[in-house]
Amino acid sequence: MLKLATRTNRGMVRGVGPRALELMRASPIGARMMASEAKEEYDAVVIGGGPGGYVAAIKAAQLGLKTACIEKRGTLGGTCLNVGCIPSKAMLNNSHKYHDTLHDLKSRGIEGKSNMWHSYYVLNFGPDV
Repeated sequence: MLKLATRTNRGMVRGVGPRALELMRASPIGARMMASEAKEEYDAVVIGGGPGGYVAAIKAAQLGLKTACIEKRGTLGGTCLNVGCIPSKAMLNNSHKYHDTLHDLKSRGIEGKSNMWHSYYVLNFGPDV
């Protein structure tokens, strides 16, 4: 069984008093640097819940290993799924469809107004907002 190591970064806080350490542990960044020891043991620990990480964690669990997946964000999928590749491609695809439709309709004698607007909330939270 693998026991998770304690991450302390003592070299960064060497020579400071107990009050400074207490304040550091209370801050979000300090809490990460001064993480506590794991209470459980795991057979496999996957760092990162991106497209490769969460699949690796699922496969390890399917193979019978007690598995933990550590992700700094609140959601799995990584940048590609949540921010970059997929949302960007969907938006780019929609803009191409809009452009093609607007210009293709004109060539067929159909004219319409261009009343396009962008909703930050729909883009980020879905159509049910």
